[in-house]
Amino acid sequence: MPVPRATLTAAIRERLSEALPQARVRAARFAGEGWGATAYRVPAPDGDWILRLPKPQSWWAMPDLEREVRLLPLIERQPFEVVVPREPRLLRDAEGVAIGALHRMVPGTPLAQAGARRGAARARLCEQIGRFLSVLHATPAAAAKRHGAREVDLWSDHYVPTVDAAIQQLTGRTRAWLEQRAADFEAAGGTRRAPRALIHADISGDHLLVDGDGRLSGVIDFADAFIADPALDFAGVLNHLGWRDLERVWAAYGGEVDQGAIDRTRFYIEIAPIHQVTAGAAGVGPEERRRGIRRLAARAGAARR
Repeated sequence: MPVPRATLTAAIRERLSEALPQARVRAARFAGEGWGATAYRVPAPDGDWILRLPKPQSWWAMPDLEREVRLLPLIERQPFEVVVPREPRLLRDAEGVAIGALHRMVPGTPLAQAGARRGAARARLCEQIGRFLSVLHATPAAAAKRHGAREVDLWSDHYVPTVDAAIQQLTGRTRAWLEQRAADFEAAGGTRRAPRALIHADISGDHLLVDGDGRLSGVIDFADAFIADPALDFAGVLNHLGWRDLERVWAAYGGEVDQGAIDRTRFYIEIAPIHQVTAGAAGVGPEERRRGIRRLAARAGAARR
């Protein structure tokens, strides 16, 4: 059974009214959900807000939202061409415990819903993504750390435990394929020699927003951001765009993209379904795990061919 959505209880509405006195709290409506949190749009005369409430079963969501609230004031100050979440703040209960996070609504439609246009408009979108990632990755790491961003070795700190958890739920050739891909990646050095920069770490068509002309208008959800291998953000582009599009992103990107970055990008997107098998299953339900397993099996099968 799917996990039920969080609701705006009377207690949450009361705390929200105190945090945003001018907002029309009773008019708040569901705006979307991810694996970790459910989002609501809260109308207000001076501009709408987004409230994100962690799902009870997603134990990681509230700590991630707290880190995001600390980091966003730094993100806001970077010279992006697009809008990012502004005026972040935590929503707290009567005892002062954080129960959610707020920020100003970012205009636009998720790329996953709008779809990427073709021709010159698509090329322009890719160039905009490249410039966005250039600015984000150039954010001073020291400043990001002062705002709570963690620096991690992406392979040993993040992927190794996630791969191990996914492998326990796989069988046969799919399990053997993932074990071999992980072993090969580690033997090649993992991410020990990869550059480190402030990355979004969850780039996808759900978090890239476009306007009516197909232009990139905003980027949302920095809850997973940390200081790590920039190739993970390149792989995120491939969640809803193709390899030719990524090459256009790289052409507009201000940093270096060497063969190592290209190889790591291929690896990250190839094994991306492990996140459905683990965090996706926890935040959405067993069907998300099954989708992830099917995607991994298809990739294992393609590798055999």
